[in-house]
This record gives sequence, structure tokens and C-alpha cells, in this order.
Amino acid sequence: MNSSPERLRDRQKQHTRSEIVRIAFDLFARHGYEAVPVEKIAAAAGVSRATFFNYFPQKDLLLRSVAEARAERLRGILAEASGTSALEDVLDLLLKLTRENARISAQSKPLLFETVFGPASRNLLLAAREQAIEVLTRSLTTILGKKKKSRRIAETLFAVYLATMLEWLLREGVAERWLVETMRDRLQLVLDGVA
Repeated sequence: MNSSPERLRDRQKQHTRSEIVRIAFDLFARHGYEAVPVEKIAAAAGVSRATFFNYFPQKDLLLRSVAEARAERLRGILAEASGTSALEDVLDLLLKLTRENARISAQSKPLLFETVFGPASRNLLLAAREQAIEVLTRSLTTILGKKKKSRRIAETLFAVYLATMLEWLLREGVAERWLVETMRDRLQLVLDGVA
């Protein structure tokens, strides 16, 4: 039998942890991070306050878990893009990342801002940035044939991507359409300079 009692317990713990993160994300998206006390998260997740603190000794560690989940999803998108062979593919990859963030932020722009740009996710953002730049550099090197130049172009593309995302997150009442169209225009401008 593959399910030892320890494995079952580990799966149950992972399920409880995942449920706490999922429920916390929903509550944060609806009410804002600061307005949701630990007691409300614990009650909604069906666990005691003590159990909550067994998983998350501090409330802000939840944001790190949300950021980790976001980073994992973005890594998956980047992994799918390993075979880009044209500048249009590079643009499509960055627009796919843009749409993914816009989809998540439909629940709450401030929450996406906190999970992407907040202190709890600084190292995750830096790691995600490096991974994105590596993927972009490999693709651009294949397309352009110049590794050093490709790295600088990849860094510039990602900087434009992050700056545009940040601008959109900070602006109230600006629709997803603005984000996607502006992102496309700005990234295309950089790629036109490369071509």
C-alpha cells in the first residue's frame, strides 16, 4: 500500500495549508489585506487560531505563500515558452504574462500589487525576474545571434513590462484593455528598435 499514515498526514497538512492560503487570498481580494484579521481567515478555513499560527506564525507570511503560488504559475508560462523563435513569439510571451496578471488582479489590484511588489515577495520577484530574463535572453540569442546584446534587450523588455504593470496597478479605474494595449505598444517599440 502506498499510503502510509505519515504520507496521509502530510497530504492532509498540505491540503489544510493550501486551503488557508486560498481562503486568505479570497478574503484579502474582497476586503483588503489590512481589514482581514487572522481570526476571520481561521474561521473561514475551519481551523482554530492556534492551527493557523502552526502554519503561518505571522499573517504576512500568507502574502509570501500567495506570491509563491503566483511565481509558480509564471514559471509555468515561462517554461512553455522555451521554443520561441521570432520576435513576435517574445512579444506573445510577455503579453501572456500580462494577461495572466490582469486575470488575477480582476479580484483585487491592491492585492496583486502587494503580492508582486510587496516586501514579502521581493526575493521571489527577483528570482522570477532572473528566470524571465534567462528565457528571453535564450530566445533573443537564437533570433539575433548576439548573447550579450540579447541579455540587455531582455533586461530592457522586462523593465518595460514591470514598469507598465506597476503603472496599471497604481492607477484606479484603468481597465485590463489599457494594460494589454499599452503593454503591446511599449514592448513592440523596444522590439522594433531591435529588428
